[in-house]
Amino acid sequence: MNDSTNTPDNEADSITGEFLKLTDDFAAFSADCTFFCETFATLAEAMEDFNDYTSYGVRRYSDNLTEQVTNLDQRIHALQRRMREEL
Repeated sequence: MNDSTNTPDNEADSITGEFLKLTDDFAAFSADCTFFCETFATLAEAMEDFNDYTSYGVRRYSDNLTEQVTNLDQRIHALQRRMREEL
């Protein structure tokens, strides 16, 4: 039985659509993560109970995590562009 919904073109469109949704979802996650990291690091710097080393560590970890998420987001977008060019 030949099912037209499983043709290579339909499968490519399905994968492309799923990847586009994943890209959009990750972009939203990335923005939330950046907001959370920046807020937490700012609060840590303002807290009197935290010494300078702790505040610095929180800021450094926050910046590192934000950078990693941003890099992943850029890699996803680059892969999405490649997929569009190849399909």
